[in-house]
Amino acid sequence: MNMGKYSELYTPMSGKDIKAVHQASMQVLARAGFYVDNKKVLELFREKGARVDFDNNLVRVDEGWVMEHIKKAPPRVILYGRDEKHSMVVEANRVYFGTGGTALNIIDRQTGQRRPTVTGDIGEIARLVDALPNIHWYCLPVYPTERTKEESDVVRFFYGLKNTGKHVMGGIYGSREGAKEVIRLAQAVAGGEKALREKPIISVICSTISPLRLETRYVEFIYDLVEAGIPIATSCAPIGGATSPITLAGTLVQINAEAICGILLTQVIKAGTPVFYSTVPTTANLRTMDFLFGPVENGIMNAACAQLASFYNLPMYSTGGVTESKLFDVQNGYEKCMNNLLPAMAGAQLIHNAAGLIDSSMTVAHEQYVLDDEIIGAVLRVLDGIRITPDTLAVDEICTVGPGGNYLASDHTVRNMRDELFMPQTAVRVNYGVWEREGSQGSVERARQVAEDILERHTGPSLPAGLEEELLKNYPELKRL
Repeated sequence: MNMGKYSELYTPMSGKDIKAVHQASMQVLARAGFYVDNKKVLELFREKGARVDFDNNLVRVDEGWVMEHIKKAPPRVILYGRDEKHSMVVEANRVYFGTGGTALNIIDRQTGQRRPTVTGDIGEIARLVDALPNIHWYCLPVYPTERTKEESDVVRFFYGLKNTGKHVMGGIYGSREGAKEVIRLAQAVAGGEKALREKPIISVICSTISPLRLETRYVEFIYDLVEAGIPIATSCAPIGGATSPITLAGTLVQINAEAICGILLTQVIKAGTPVFYSTVPTTANLRTMDFLFGPVENGIMNAACAQLASFYNLPMYSTGGVTESKLFDVQNGYEKCMNNLLPAMAGAQLIHNAAGLIDSSMTVAHEQYVLDDEIIGAVLRVLDGIRITPDTLAVDEICTVGPGGNYLASDHTVRNMRDELFMPQTAVRVNYGVWEREGSQGSVERARQVAEDILERHTGPSLPAGLEEELLKNYPELKRL
């Protein structure tokens, strides 16, 4: 698996700045605290030594208590694929990119028109992503709009798991019973309860609510996920200027406190639960009060959050690759590139939303997955840096070729060219005459053709013999496409 391996190439905060944000977050957790509308959890926090205000459903914690419980969370989490070649060791100095979002629309590749997403899109996108080399895991990107909320969760995870060998991550949108159905489904696909616990092929996103709230529904999901041994991303998504301060520093203080709240919850339920420091910083368009995913400030904050995750020695779920653009245009390209590059260069480990999304993450497109796979490939090439070895320094080669020679046919060129140079599929890299003779296609048209070719030839991995029939029998709602 081609993954990034260098961190801290970009550090928007100094060591002094990181400590200042940490201390400010500790003040927020001690003074304001966080809201929990679940009596069972309030009792649990009190049992563990936190200060609990039952009248106002508030939990307040001091720095020493926070750091004691953060240290119980593992610094390294392995997310397994059904095909183990796609398993990811999420820890310091590793960078992975995945899909994401809960888009309600897709650009239909046959008509070019925007339409609502349906169940069939989940599996088709999974097959496409399964074949794209720089997208490392499948974070369920679309919502089946023709389904009821009660059906949606098990349907999404089933068609994701069925169509890719990569790790599958997703949120839960229905009831607690729906969450339990997802757990039972994953256990069946993994080979049983013990097998899933040992090698979790799914992980689940359970969001905190900004500012500083843990809601009952997600708290209940987390209890069930902890019991099943499934890794959890307790993501928080404050909107600078709306649900967090307008300043980047102020939003970082709040988002850090919120990320810590989610981690604390998992660790008081069961110490050692695999959990990610999970952040989705956004900003508000103060002219319209819409939230914004694409601004460069979000990339800067994601990079800063990577520094904070490193400060706490926690694996990180981050955000990248997002754009406000509604088209395959220049804005799309530069926002996606910046928002993937900045957190990756800061050492963010698990960057979701990195591929496929446009329109503030409300829409996906097949060609966008292909284009983003290439943007990610270029980012990974940046992270690889320059290899300095006796072979790459090429002194003997330079002396052998000598003045006036060329290197085109040399063994050294052939041996190194594929590893040394990133070679995109869709970028136009020929002269005008050749480009014109080949049909004058731009990168979007070429990406659309790549997607068509993949979906025509790539079937994805099959489920174990008899398992699909058993699941369809146990979950009748899965049959309706």
